[in-house]
Amino acid sequence: MRYDPRRHLWSALSVAQVRALFAGCPTRWWLSGGWAVAHWCDGPERPHGDIDVSTLRPALPALLHALPADLRPFAARRGHLFPLGKRHDDPEVHNIWVHDPGRDRFVLQINLEDGDETGWRYRRDPRITLPWDSAVESVDSVPTGTPVTQLLWKSPDPRPRDEHDLDVAHHLLGPAQRRWLRDAVRLAHPHSPWADDPRLGHP
Repeated sequence: MRYDPRRHLWSALSVAQVRALFAGCPTRWWLSGGWAVAHWCDGPERPHGDIDVSTLRPALPALLHALPADLRPFAARRGHLFPLGKRHDDPEVHNIWVHDPGRDRFVLQINLEDGDETGWRYRRDPRITLPWDSAVESVDSVPTGTPVTQLLWKSPDPRPRDEHDLDVAHHLLGPAQRRWLRDAVRLAHPHSPWADDPRLGHP
């Protein structure tokens, strides 16, 4: 079915609900997107329409198994939503929306990212990598994507909310992290307005 924002509505879980949902889940997952930045900043800071977690494709079945049986995953691809079924093996599927039919609302997005046992890899440019302890850290007992990884995802064509997230998060970055993010943006997205943004420092 084609995605229709007037009909396919969201009532996103909270960070605490996500933490409870996946507590004890034996696979790697982490809070991502705008809520990850907000969680690092200890507050929502801005409205959020949805909430994201990320995982690696081989770990997806275990993560889906942790969901309550009444929640239904849909593959979101090119403006359409499909019942997930076995599509988690489809390399073109990177985003999964979890639907609560009781409320007729989507409650969670699961993003499929790249990496291996040693570290995280940026799906848009596999030259860009980080060891896991630099890509994901625990914040209040929630594994959370670090600001550099989340801002890199937001960098190709920043929207006002992405500019806000850079504004509130850049002060959390040390000099080495700012250099890493600036260099990663320049490598993967050289036309990004953040490639020469003074918030990420200067060469």
